[in-house]
Amino acid sequence: EPPLVEDHKAMFTVTIAGTRGIRSDDGLTGPSKPNCYCEVKCGDTLLHKTKIVDGSMAPRWVEEFGVCEYEVGESLDFKVWESREAGDAYLGKVVLAPEAFMDKGCNMEFPMEEAEPNIKAYLDLKIKVAGQEQYPDSPLPGFEVTVEKGRGAMEYGLDIDRQDLKHLQILKVVGGAFKKYNEQVKPTLQVIQTDFIVSVNG
Repeated sequence: EPPLVEDHKAMFTVTIAGTRGIRSDDGLTGPSKPNCYCEVKCGDTLLHKTKIVDGSMAPRWVEEFGVCEYEVGESLDFKVWESREAGDAYLGKVVLAPEAFMDKGCNMEFPMEEAEPNIKAYLDLKIKVAGQEQYPDSPLPGFEVTVEKGRGAMEYGLDIDRQDLKHLQILKVVGGAFKKYNEQVKPTLQVIQTDFIVSVNG
């Protein structure tokens, strides 16, 4: 009787595109450019570790790997590190619960947890599941939204950041008119965390 042949077809495929918003301040010369890498774990199992990108405030890895063995229900843990001779420094993480990617995959920037104080960092990830030939479409780079306050939505419902004094970055959709708008449109047209408002009323 011939031996059983294992099916090594990936349950899902991941691309770690890059990160932005990370900073390392040495306290003397201001922000320095870290040498960064990202590692991915499922439980205690290391799934992938990227190359180190030297001297970048927004490192891009664009590394793809398949996951053939996966414990259904487990989250994926993406951690970004700065490579240092004296010991690597932890810069933050993204934890993806299975419901965030196992149904239709994903393609977006995720806010990083546990970043340095006053740092808003993001990790750009793509995942396609078995049966998907392509990654899901990413959110459109720019689109126009018409939102009005009114009955049932007396506030706009946005937490925003004005740190660059030029654009408004959305930190959170907390309710109000924008939440109502999001409930009425497809996901690629929703206003989400990390979006920028570049113009209001034309």
